[in-house]
Amino acid sequence: MGLTKFRLSPDANRKALARVYMTGLDRTAVRMRVFVEGDILACQKDSNESGRLFIPWKIPGFGTAYVGTATLSERNEPYPLAVELARGKLNDIRNQLADWKQMGLRTDRRLNDLLNKAQSAFYRAVTSREDFNVAEAAARECIAASWETGQVLVELYVQQVIQTRISGGVKLPTQLGVALSEEPKRPWADEIRTYSNAVRLACSWKSISPTEGQNRWDALDAQLAWAQKQKLAVQAGPLIDLRTSALPDWLCLWEGDFDTILSLAVDLVRQTVTRYKGKIPVWTLLNRPASAEILGLGEEDQIRLGARLLQTARHIDPSAQFLIGFDRPWGEWLGQSAFQLGPLHLADYLARSDVGMSGIALEIAPGYSAPGSGLRDLFDFSRLLDLYALINLPLYVNLALPSSSKPDPKADNSVTMDIGDWPPEIDEHFQAHWSAGFIALAAAKPFVRSVIWSDLSDGHPHLFPNAGLLRADDTSKPLLTWMSTFRRDLLA
Repeated sequence: MGLTKFRLSPDANRKALARVYMTGLDRTAVRMRVFVEGDILACQKDSNESGRLFIPWKIPGFGTAYVGTATLSERNEPYPLAVELARGKLNDIRNQLADWKQMGLRTDRRLNDLLNKAQSAFYRAVTSREDFNVAEAAARECIAASWETGQVLVELYVQQVIQTRISGGVKLPTQLGVALSEEPKRPWADEIRTYSNAVRLACSWKSISPTEGQNRWDALDAQLAWAQKQKLAVQAGPLIDLRTSALPDWLCLWEGDFDTILSLAVDLVRQTVTRYKGKIPVWTLLNRPASAEILGLGEEDQIRLGARLLQTARHIDPSAQFLIGFDRPWGEWLGQSAFQLGPLHLADYLARSDVGMSGIALEIAPGYSAPGSGLRDLFDFSRLLDLYALINLPLYVNLALPSSSKPDPKADNSVTMDIGDWPPEIDEHFQAHWSAGFIALAAAKPFVRSVIWSDLSDGHPHLFPNAGLLRADDTSKPLLTWMSTFRRDLLA
């Protein structure tokens, strides 16, 4: 049993302490308990190994986002939280900068000045420990400067990588598209090729089998015919999404009966993949496995379900690509869960099991409640993609970011925005600016095959509040203008 303690400032955000988590040396969250006594935060975990603490931290001009300490060993004396967060963020940036410079990254004066500012503030923080208030102020300055440094560093990386990859006159092969919920209608449907070269067709278990034993293919047939007419690259899924509103109502009759649910799911995959063999090349078979109990299925049941679905689909169509989708890929929820593996280890396990998984779909929805994740910056997104790339399978990114903090009557009422985390000025231009960075970064990574925007329109039922590319009246938001330019200039 290990215990790591941190000293808090008097004005620390006590609400944020409920969302802290720690990672071990393998960069995945460990099970832990949190205690607060006065100005001391105590984190108790099962093992004595060193680890990193991550906590939502207010960044001026950005919002309240997760920041992590450096790797810390246990000791009796409490660590000053702000100083260790400054150390962790600055250390991550310096290490990443060194790696990218070794690969040929060219820095500029702005980046160097910001890094010097962060380093100077950190030196003041660690040399002022006898004066807690001075050290705290310097540490906060270091975190803010490091955050800005990370943003600039990623922007330079993206610019230079993309320039290098297209220098021979060949555009990026990355697919950029939208997730459909139905067959597109005019007027915006006629313009889809201006901002997309791909679509993901909707084919949930609930839409295909609203009645037990009766499958309906007309909606998926119509979407596929439309996509083929538009000459768009096609993906489909998730076929089985482990979320209550995406599963047929009648399935609850079999709650807790794993064998029956498995048989029904396998039959759905067999019929669907057989019907569209040779027509749909990329499928997300199962989405959000082993992140929460559903239908009475625990972690092991859901893993077995995923493996069996992959084997079934691969046997039917060996030429297609079959993905498993993972929500909350940073795994911050794992420390408070009874489940063991988490998304990174589960993805690695399925890849090594040789059951036919062709790629990994990552759901990136920062600043939303589950299945979204805590707020993150571009730098952390880059590190996440690089981490999952170590599994040596292509990545498929599903992205959602808000354009407003107002109520959204068409969104799934189980998902909320973490409004306190976001800056107060969220609007459509904010969405466009943030999303441009996330999309460009993903496209710059050669192991990312596609970026699919998760919610097309705020005017139709959707998952994430205010995350549509279209307003409720189906007129375009500014993000579509940026996507059109990006698609025209850089994508094949």
